[in-house]
Order: sequence, then C-alpha cells, then structure tokens
Amino acid sequence: REVEILMFLSAIVMMKNRRSITVEQHIGNIFMFSKVANAILFFRLDIRMGLLYLTLCIVFLMTCKPPLYMGPEYITYFSDKTIDEELERDRRITWIVEFFANWSSECQSFAPIFADLSLKYNCSGLRFGKVDVGRYTDVSTRYKVSTSPLTKQLPTLILFQGGTETMRRPQIDKKGRAVSWTFSEENVIREFGLNELHQKGKKQPKPREEGPEEPGAGPAPAGDNKKDK
Repeated sequence: REVEILMFLSAIVMMKNRRSITVEQHIGNIFMFSKVANAILFFRLDIRMGLLYLTLCIVFLMTCKPPLYMGPEYITYFSDKTIDEELERDRRITWIVEFFANWSSECQSFAPIFADLSLKYNCSGLRFGKVDVGRYTDVSTRYKVSTSPLTKQLPTLILFQGGTETMRRPQIDKKGRAVSWTFSEENVIREFGLNELHQKGKKQPKPREEGPEEPGAGPAPAGDNKKDK
C-alpha cells in the first residue's frame, strides 16, 4: 500500500512539473509532495506520529517564509492610490503591470523573469509595474484579479495602452475561470509583443520632468520603487 501511495504521488509530481519553468519550481514541487507522502505514511504507521509531523509542517510554513526576489530590476511598485494616477498621468506610455501576492509560489517563481524583462525592454514609452493585490485587496476587486488561495489568476499580467487595459494573461473564460497559461519569458515576449512595443517605445520622447535617462537608474517612483542593485 505504501508503494502505491508513493507511486501515485510521484505521478502527481511529474504532472505538476510539466508546468514548472524554473529549477526552483521543480525542486519545490518535489519537496511539497514529499511532505504529503510523509504525512500519509506517518498516519498509517501511528496517528500520533502523523499529527506530530503535520504540526511540525504547519509551524515550519508559518515561521519560515520563502525568500523574495531582491535582484536588479526596473520596476515601479504601485499602491492602491498610485496605480490609477500613474496610468492616467501620461497616456503615451505603455505599461505592463504584474498583479501578484507574496504568498503565491507562482508569483515568487515569476519575479526574476519579470525583473529580467524589465531590464531588457524598459524604455521611455514602455514601463513595467507591480502591485501587491494580497496587500491592496481593493485593487484586486477593481481589476478583477482573484486572490483566493486556490486561484489560478496569480500572477496576472495586464497590458495598459492609453491608460486602458488591452490584454491580460491568464485570460478569463465565460465562467470566470482562468485559462491555463505558462509564465515563461518566451511566452510573455511573444504574447505581449515586447519586441514591437520596445521599438515603438524607444521612439517616444522622454517626459520633460524626467530628464535624460541614466544607465542603471530606476523609473520615476509611483509608489514603493525598487532601483537596480
């Protein structure tokens, strides 16, 4: 019976890893389902050992939070008050905004990818932003991004052109469910047409108040802004 349980969970790990895009996600899936297998096996051996192991796992999850990405990026961090103001401030600027939550493992895995894209494609006419919908719940309601623990909408990327949403991934079907989509660098570049947006954005003149853009400098802050490190 124990072998059947392990084989079943191994099959789940293999299916789950098909959607993983980083090594960290692969390793994380293996460890997560290993904990599940251990819990089941401990409960089968002795319910007291199973309860003890489950308690230790819960304590570990509550006290040891996963590390956040702290590398270089060219991203403006919005609050619930600044996101609308910045989108309306200059309608010539195209924004790609990530709606994320720190507790989401998918958002944590996508963070270095989004940061790398911002370093490659940020220019005067194309900007990258992020807003924590786990912290600013009214933003999630306003932009229809679910923050449920079981949601498939985190992260959500929305393209704003002229201050208006023109595209988002993952898409939402007629039943209000998120359509499965892989947040890889190649998919973002292709689906959002970043090469074309970057070429158009470079031709746009810089706003007068910003002055010349220096290498390694971050954009004008619209909220909590993190500069290149």
